[in-house]
Amino acid sequence: MKLTTRLILSFALVALFAAGLGAFLAIRAAQTDVRRFFRDQFGEQLMPLAPAGPGRRFGPPGLRDREQLLARLRNSQLQAAFFAVLVGLLAGGYLAYRSVTPIRHLTDVTRRYARGERGARVLVRGTDEIAELGASFNQLADQLAAEEAQKQRMVADIAHELRTPLTVLRGELEALQAGLMEPSPTNLGRLIEEVDLLTRLVQDLRLLTQADSGGLNLKLGELELSSLAREVLAAFQARAEAKGVRLEFGGTELFLTADRERLLQVLYNLLDNALRHTPQGGVVRLEVHSEGPWGLLRVRDSGPGIPPEDLPHIFERFYRADRSRTRETGGSGLGLAIAKALVEAHGGQISAGNDPAGGAVFEVRLKAT
Repeated sequence: MKLTTRLILSFALVALFAAGLGAFLAIRAAQTDVRRFFRDQFGEQLMPLAPAGPGRRFGPPGLRDREQLLARLRNSQLQAAFFAVLVGLLAGGYLAYRSVTPIRHLTDVTRRYARGERGARVLVRGTDEIAELGASFNQLADQLAAEEAQKQRMVADIAHELRTPLTVLRGELEALQAGLMEPSPTNLGRLIEEVDLLTRLVQDLRLLTQADSGGLNLKLGELELSSLAREVLAAFQARAEAKGVRLEFGGTELFLTADRERLLQVLYNLLDNALRHTPQGGVVRLEVHSEGPWGLLRVRDSGPGIPPEDLPHIFERFYRADRSRTRETGGSGLGLAIAKALVEAHGGQISAGNDPAGGAVFEVRLKAT
């Protein structure tokens, strides 16, 4: 049964019950009052009067007169009950129509959305529960649209990142096949580098997919963060010297429970990002501190910093703050996204900002033991 019909019937039944009960009580009260009035005025034994005529006098009303009066009262009460039911039906129908119209609109919008009209939205009016439901639908649809757009951008970025090394591989392999290029160690080494690049990209995407699905397994164990930070700095020392960048360390001993390999990956990505954006003669500083229940890991650089318009997107996949950077000069755009996914998998937090003195600052907070 449709909701409109149910509401109308509900209003009608309520009106009918109220009118019927009111009429019944009114009739009973009227009968009692009329009988008491005649009994008080004319006594218990009342005889019917003869028809009035010449020489006849009027006397007290008889039994037939009383019954006629009660019948008229009963009819008037029944008429009142009928009109009460009619008014209840009209009012109930109007209220039911007003109540069901936004539900019908919401149903129509959801059906259109299910058919593929992703721009369909509910016209929200008022502040009642149905209006709140419509607003919630609109919010959900907007969120799904944003996620869909992000997925489409990511697929396009993945295709772009894969196309470049595959094109290089195909070109050089065709040159080898046609005898235009010698299979020298240098040429083969370049092909192996492109294969390694593809392998790293696929591994990074797999890691992010596992993080999204909650399937990222961590091998937790107790470790000392400052010694881990020094280990990473030592691994980057040669690259920093080649670029003319000085690496610094500051901090104290700090123990926490984490996955050593995953945390190393976070540090590698943050330092790689800092070195990419630090000019010759600059400084990259890695700090380890304790901040209440948190272990704080901070990476500072003396580069140009992060533009304010890029800060909200800095951890998005395939996002490059410097649009002029390519895959060769700016990485794949997955490093910071991977760092964020790994830190959050540890129950920690990661943030990015700018130092007032210049340069970017990345902070990682992990639960200390």
